[in-house]
Amino acid sequence: MRVAVYCASSDEAHHSFRDDAAALGTAIGAGGHQLIYGGGNIGSMGALAEAASAAGASVISVIPRFFHERGLTYDGSTEVHVTEDMQQRRKMMWERSEGVITLPGGFGTLEELSEMLVLNQLELVQKPVVLTNLNGYWNPLWNQFEQMAAHRMLPTGYQKLIRQATDGVAALVLLQELLTGGS
Repeated sequence: MRVAVYCASSDEAHHSFRDDAAALGTAIGAGGHQLIYGGGNIGSMGALAEAASAAGASVISVIPRFFHERGLTYDGSTEVHVTEDMQQRRKMMWERSEGVITLPGGFGTLEELSEMLVLNQLELVQKPVVLTNLNGYWNPLWNQFEQMAAHRMLPTGYQKLIRQATDGVAALVLLQELLTGGS
């Protein structure tokens, strides 16, 4: 399975987020899956890539030139794709993946998640999206989705566009079930 993972680059976030990213990376490698991610070597991104690589996963880094030139690319990548901008990065990530896991993150993570939800809603892609709601991190966003639906800003059945899991490893299990016809 080719898994795109969206996550944070912050080294200042609580260590539990990096620990969960590392656990997901280990599970990706142990499961024989391929990681496609934003290419960073810091924060949850770095923890994810290091653990995935150590567990035997192929790590595909997709990083914008301006980050790459700052030395932020994970050195242990199996492949590195340097893009001209963030838009090209997002597109390359979703084109190469079979599904998406979104870990806790900031504006960039939210942008990546939003784009995938829109692409799925418009049926331009059909790739499952799993939101890793570690310690309730995404509860306010989930509540916003419900608010949007209550005001008929989202289509009926929008819940099929995004699923939740309690942590990264559970998200990987759910993603695999969604791709094989379960859940």
